[in-house]
Amino acid sequence: MAKKEKKAGNKEDQRLATAQEKPGEKPAKQSPKAALKSAAERRKDRIDGIVKTVYPSILGTLAGFACYYAADAISPYPWHFVMMSLLLVTYLIQKYTYAFLNIDAESFKTKDWFYVEFMVVDLWLVTWTLLLN
Repeated sequence: MAKKEKKAGNKEDQRLATAQEKPGEKPAKQSPKAALKSAAERRKDRIDGIVKTVYPSILGTLAGFACYYAADAISPYPWHFVMMSLLLVTYLIQKYTYAFLNIDAESFKTKDWFYVEFMVVDLWLVTWTLLLN
């Protein structure tokens, strides 16, 4: 019972401490993620996320089929050269075609590009491997 009283006392102390602001201090700003979004913005973000996943997946699958059917042409090259070429080509394709899909590719950060290129390489390897077996 003493523990419950102690916990309740701590919570009250924390509320009082956060409620009391020192004069001259600015209130803490909320992070941009904490800002509330409207239903339309949430829906658009969800659709954009789906497009950012499906489009690179389709590109990776198409690249897997292309590598399978062009095996004679790419066989003299090592696999890592083929993969780096694939990364470059799909990066350029995505950079210039996201505008047609109403996605702002200019706002992509490094993390976003790693995500979409990982999807391309992953689906390329999976598709190519399945076709080779």
